[in-house]
Amino acid sequence: MSIRGLLEEKIKLRDTVGFLLSESERVFAVRDFHAKRPPRPCGITVHTAIGCIFQCKYCYIYDMGFKREVKPYPLTGLQLVYALLSNKYFIPGLRGTYLAIGSISEPFHPLIVDKTLEYVECFYRYLNNPVQFSTKAYINKQVAVKLANLSSKRISPLVTIVTLSESRNLEPYAPSPEKRFESIRNMRETGLKPFLFLRPIIPGLTEREYKEIIDLAAEYGAIGVIAGGLRVTKRILRELREIGVDTSIIHKRLEIPVEKMREGVQYDVYTSDIKAEISDYVRHKGLLFFPSACMANLYTHNISCWKMRLMGIELSEKPREIKIEDVKSTIEDLGVRAQRIVFSSGELKVYITGKVDSKLLSEILRSSFLTCTTIISVKE
Repeated sequence: MSIRGLLEEKIKLRDTVGFLLSESERVFAVRDFHAKRPPRPCGITVHTAIGCIFQCKYCYIYDMGFKREVKPYPLTGLQLVYALLSNKYFIPGLRGTYLAIGSISEPFHPLIVDKTLEYVECFYRYLNNPVQFSTKAYINKQVAVKLANLSSKRISPLVTIVTLSESRNLEPYAPSPEKRFESIRNMRETGLKPFLFLRPIIPGLTEREYKEIIDLAAEYGAIGVIAGGLRVTKRILRELREIGVDTSIIHKRLEIPVEKMREGVQYDVYTSDIKAEISDYVRHKGLLFFPSACMANLYTHNISCWKMRLMGIELSEKPREIKIEDVKSTIEDLGVRAQRIVFSSGELKVYITGKVDSKLLSEILRSSFLTCTTIISVKE
């Protein structure tokens, strides 16, 4: 479908959903941040709640101003769908913008679970975009069945388990790892395809425990593993030291010296070597390993992007062959001039001139060709 046709279909769908809402509900929805926020590499993060009571010591949301309490998000499921369809960056449909639930809250906290299920139902009824969630909650059999039914067994579950020995210290108010393993089993028994979310990697701790965690996850039915890095703030480092974590190992892997860190700012910790070890072990176990969470989301929806294709994973919904002329034509439909187009290792880089919303162009190209896309502005 052409870009023009895609936008026309989006407007029609927005009107259909808007007809089911009152004027005040529509106004409230379009004022919401979901109607404005551009997607991240993993897609648009969707909030079913604000804040989190689990208070994990490695979590940075408390440095972002979120509180140690949980409140359901104020939009209804229909309103959230309307907000997304009002977002200029959002592309509806199976190859459209990925939806990721659980970035600033726990979506299956007892106070939130009904709201999350409502959102999931609306996403699959009206949008059909790939949907993923991350959780540390206990997913009982009843909720697992509902998730499977609402998504036709396609939703992508990520169950976070970081440590076994230090869980009570690092995740003081979260359900135990044992309950989370049971969540994996409950969802697998309904036909879902849960992944272990080994994130964040904590240097000095993860190396000692990842094999046991992966072994147990496999026993309980995880089909694969996503391992993710660590971002810290000065507060996080203080809290880790207070519970006895040897942060000197983390200090050596920081991108800047600790004394130069600013309060409240997040800094990346180098973990690529540990992630490579985990990847090797996972594949040795015969499980799937994806370097990014969005790949698991695509996998459960039977889609393969270009990077997955290069890994040898071919699913029914395949990426388009990338021909420079096709990319150029797509860009010119938006009134943009491409100076150079490079496709390598499953990633598309487009060098452009003139004014353009690079995030919008990137999302359109990603959706059109199912490839990671970077837009680079250059002078004429």
